[in-house]
Amino acid sequence: MGFLDNLFGNKEKKESDTPVIKSITCEPKTIYSPLKGTVIPLSNVSDPVFAEEVMGPGVGIEPEEGKLYAPVDGEIVSVFPTGHAIGMTTGDGMEVLLHIGIDTVQLEGDGFHALVKQGDHVKAGELLVEFDCAKIKEKGYQTTTMVLVPNAALMGTMSQPKTGSVEPLEQIFNFL
Repeated sequence: MGFLDNLFGNKEKKESDTPVIKSITCEPKTIYSPLKGTVIPLSNVSDPVFAEEVMGPGVGIEPEEGKLYAPVDGEIVSVFPTGHAIGMTTGDGMEVLLHIGIDTVQLEGDGFHALVKQGDHVKAGELLVEFDCAKIKEKGYQTTTMVLVPNAALMGTMSQPKTGSVEPLEQIFNFL
């Protein structure tokens, strides 16, 4: 049982039938972009919990559209009830936490629509969450989306993450 299982619990397994943006063959221990947007270093994220890597290393992405795709093949081990956060585990044991926005839990799900549930098995590129960037910003919240690996210490050495413009399913970092 990993960090994400402890955080959100673990339920039964099921195949997902959500839309897929495109199909790729995932490389082991590799994270692909779950969004179209601009990748920023985690240290530049305004929330210190993320910037200081309390939840694990990774990147922030400033989204250009409100679609969050699976960044890896794996199992959905957690879907926060408000739809703003999703935890995944890959076949090689890597845990991936996707967190849409800063303090967006305060929106209590308004502007978020999760398309998957705990126990679903997904492929990289499957649409996980649709979210309303404009509504989130109108309510005074940032849409910066974190892509984190809570159990990174078990995965090896993390590569230098990509920065700048990114399309969904472009490699953003991996572990060696």
